[in-house]
Amino acid sequence: MRHIIFLLLSVILLTSCEKEVLTPQDNNQNIVVPPNNDTTSVLLDIVGDTWVITQYRVGQFGEIFPLNDTLTFDTNTNYHYDSFISTYSLYPTGSVYNLTMNYTPFGNLSGNINDYNITNGVINGNKFVDISTGSSNGTEYYLWMVKI
Repeated sequence: MRHIIFLLLSVILLTSCEKEVLTPQDNNQNIVVPPNNDTTSVLLDIVGDTWVITQYRVGQFGEIFPLNDTLTFDTNTNYHYDSFISTYSLYPTGSVYNLTMNYTPFGNLSGNINDYNITNGVINGNKFVDISTGSSNGTEYYLWMVKI
């Protein structure tokens, strides 16, 4: 008898459910799309800037090595690493900016920088991670850079 009551209550419960209809709401927020699907931030622009990597460290702890490599950001997507031409991207991610530099001597590096770093021309030991295809070690590089 208990099984019949349980079965009857289950059937009633399942058939009495009602689907809620969701309707979109207008929240009066504009969607900003960069022109030409450009993912480079329209807030901060590094085109025409020249930066020098003055120091680097591999891993969170360890020795800091001197370096004198020049980065020149030619367009919204292309830059020179010393004399080698490559691609990069700079776009906002929350309250910071993600800078990805492809084909550096360290691999394809991606890291976060702040407004302060760009406007003041100083990056002091920010972490960049090797995101190269096939690289599963996630090597961290800490870079010190200055804008010249």
